[in-house]
Amino acid sequence: MAANPLFAKKKPVVESGDNNEKEAEVGFKVLIVDDETEVHRVTDLTLKRFKFDGKKIEFLHAYSAQEAMEVFKREKDISLALVDVVMETDHAGLDLVHWVRKDHKDHLCRLILRTGQPGQAPEHEVIEKYDINDYKEKTELTSQKLKTLMYSGLRSYRDISTIELHRKGLRQVIESTGNMLKSNSMTAFATAVLKEIMNILQLESTAVYCSTFSRKSEQGSTSRVLAATGELVKNMESADIDQLPESVKKQFDRALAEQCSFYSPEGYVFYTQTDGGHENLLYIDIKNDLTPSQRELLEIYCINVALAYENLLMSEEVLDTQRELVYLLGDAVEMRSKETGAHVKRVSLISYMLAQKYGLSEQECLMIKKGSPLHDLGKVAIPDSILHKPAKLDKDEWDKMKTHAMVGYDILKKSQKPILVAAAEISLTHHEKWDGSGYPRGLKGDDIPISGRITAVADVFDALGSKRAYKDPWDSSKIKAILEEERGRHFDPALIDIMIESFDEFLSIREQFPDGDA
Repeated sequence: MAANPLFAKKKPVVESGDNNEKEAEVGFKVLIVDDETEVHRVTDLTLKRFKFDGKKIEFLHAYSAQEAMEVFKREKDISLALVDVVMETDHAGLDLVHWVRKDHKDHLCRLILRTGQPGQAPEHEVIEKYDINDYKEKTELTSQKLKTLMYSGLRSYRDISTIELHRKGLRQVIESTGNMLKSNSMTAFATAVLKEIMNILQLESTAVYCSTFSRKSEQGSTSRVLAATGELVKNMESADIDQLPESVKKQFDRALAEQCSFYSPEGYVFYTQTDGGHENLLYIDIKNDLTPSQRELLEIYCINVALAYENLLMSEEVLDTQRELVYLLGDAVEMRSKETGAHVKRVSLISYMLAQKYGLSEQECLMIKKGSPLHDLGKVAIPDSILHKPAKLDKDEWDKMKTHAMVGYDILKKSQKPILVAAAEISLTHHEKWDGSGYPRGLKGDDIPISGRITAVADVFDALGSKRAYKDPWDSSKIKAILEEERGRHFDPALIDIMIESFDEFLSIREQFPDGDA
């Protein structure tokens, strides 16, 4: 659990601000559909000062069912419609209701039928056959009853709209949760949850959530923007807390210094700290204080997203450690062969680029990138007299050298970890040749796994340009010539075509990581 719950020990500091009420904003649209001008005038007059949830009503007018259809097409968020039954036809209002629900597919707008000729459309038949929310005779709609009708209709619309927002938000949360542990998906998860919470709390303010490593860390303080809504979404691009508006940064600096949540005229800031040393900050641009239930829900959000992020970082650290160990083990093999330098790193990067250009999926490319540094692991079983011999190996020595492919595979095949599974396949097959003359199994063509074919090209390409005990490095023109010569014999023709076409790109990797770099 979090080491410092938001409001259990330290209540947020509340500062006074400008509480002057702003003029009520327009919050709901009501459509009046009637062919009698007087009905429009009386309805407008009766409801002139009507407000719901502190917001004004915007009245829209249509004098026929056809006009009403055009209004519905133009306006996407009509809250309530008062619809006359008899207009250009005896059942124009009923046809409009059918069109709104079935063709226009608007199931949120509250539809209330009003009729001056109840015998024309009996109430029990209309209620049964049409998806309406109420049915009134014009003669019974006094001023007070009309207002009551407005309250009930708009309240129903508000609640159904809120449920629909929650449904969409929950779907976002579920979808993003499934991708949370994938690369760069923590932001999608945190943002989806933040949006849903803002919907639940009916807050239309902008918000931003950041996670900051504890300042007590030996590595110093680092931070990242994990979620944002409203105008602050643009700050998600860099994920850099320093790119936030200065006013928000000042609020965060204060929260970090005081280690508590507080409310000020600039907005509300939540502060939490996890046992793992992460300080977490949530800023909401809100001019009024939050209720205890709102604060509690936002506290739960801060704590749980912080823990999810902390667990994700731990998983990433484990993967980084695995990758580093693979490189170190590959380097150790090369050092024993006196082939020091950045060979394993270059083979990894060259293989990755070649796999991408070949069109493999990103997951396949990454497995080749991570597994290829162990391609020569089996050389640990080869005697130094063979590994370090400056002259050409004799037949017995060469037969012994060739065993390293199977030895590496035998070592790695015991693991079920994806990286080591890929490494085992590469170790076994990167000395196979396209024409079937390779070792240890004499595989041919597409029978050679693509990971082995790719690593074979990358390994030879880099080895030709590197100094070895038995040779000096080759220049780029000679390397290109031998690759073209071995196209279709040693190497997969498609891979050689890719490498020749982008030859300078592959050479640039050698320039970035020359021998001597770790």
